[in-house]
Amino acid sequence: MSSIRQSCQSALLRSNNVCLYANGTRRAFSRTLVNPRGALPNFLPPSKPELSELLSKFNAKVLLPSHLTKEQQKLVYKEESRAKLEAEPVEITLGDVTLPLEHLDRNRLPNRFKTFRKIVAESETREDWENVARCLEGFEEAGIKAESAWQEMVIRKLDEADMHHLVLKILQRPKATGVRLSNLGVLRQVLRGVHDKAALSDWAEEETTKMYKQAKQIVELMENEEHHKVQKPPFKKREEVAAIEGDWRGKPSVVALPTELAAMLAEKHGGDKEEVKKLSNRLVNALKQSGYATSLDMTSVRSSTNTDTFQNITTKLEFVKDHCHDLFDVLIVWNALKTSRKVLGAQMPMADEAQKFEARAEEVLMEGMRSLDTMPRNKDGKPLNSAFVKKAKDALEKCR
Repeated sequence: MSSIRQSCQSALLRSNNVCLYANGTRRAFSRTLVNPRGALPNFLPPSKPELSELLSKFNAKVLLPSHLTKEQQKLVYKEESRAKLEAEPVEITLGDVTLPLEHLDRNRLPNRFKTFRKIVAESETREDWENVARCLEGFEEAGIKAESAWQEMVIRKLDEADMHHLVLKILQRPKATGVRLSNLGVLRQVLRGVHDKAALSDWAEEETTKMYKQAKQIVELMENEEHHKVQKPPFKKREEVAAIEGDWRGKPSVVALPTELAAMLAEKHGGDKEEVKKLSNRLVNALKQSGYATSLDMTSVRSSTNTDTFQNITTKLEFVKDHCHDLFDVLIVWNALKTSRKVLGAQMPMADEAQKFEARAEEVLMEGMRSLDTMPRNKDGKPLNSAFVKKAKDALEKCR
């Protein structure tokens, strides 16, 4: 017993920058390590036992391994160290969270994304969703890259749960959460969530006003360098990342979103027409400066793509999803121009140019929507279920 204890303690003492303290409050544990290198998320009480178990697993088996020093890893992963940990239990403290160090089998660690996805799927209450946001912070603290698809999923689920305030909170802390609007997938999901909240309420005054304010906050947040600075990826990945990262402050759909909401407020609820005039002027300038006519032409070409030539269904559905995203961007611009024209009439800024952009956007949008009737089909010609297609068509109906 003495030799095991000495061996265990010596392994712990060799850990760099780790302090060893006696723990007099937990009689079952003889030692507590305080690790200054990072912190584990301190979760709020979850709504059900299943979530409590998942969150404990997330901290202990998804995040904790990334915080361990080399000596601690040897202690935790080696089978021969199991007896040492059982003979002299040890705790480790990261931030405000203290966990027991337990033997871990590298080959049986839980899948990071699947564990996280289960947490998201089980979340129901405001506290549960706050814990989801803290999971993102936990990934960042542990140096684990939360893939774009994970971040998009979180934004989408928060929107569906009517937790728009948490979306904003996550975006206000990009360094802590790792969620940035320079990521095109994240940006599109954020814009979609704001638009849909107002549209699905049939443009009710209260909801549209809230989303108008949030749209303006998002535009302001994009002035933060963290939200428009493009990270330099490793050379071999630059082409891949360049396709999804960028400075999107002048992107037409970004400028169009607050314009659309201000115009809907003016049309349906007597909102500020001068604000609509200012925003629509900014939008038409953005369309001219960004070469939006060329962008519309490219979307039109994609609408005529023969997806039967794609190698597999996965590739086909990915193309359809991206095409739906492109069409949604066009939808916001079209609705912003159309509604602004109705509100302002002869006072519409750069009226002739605005009318041309509106007409072409409508043409491309309707052409694209028709293409969605035939695109998502399998090799036998049978329709494939795509939630993105349904959402695209539903969104159009709310703007007619």
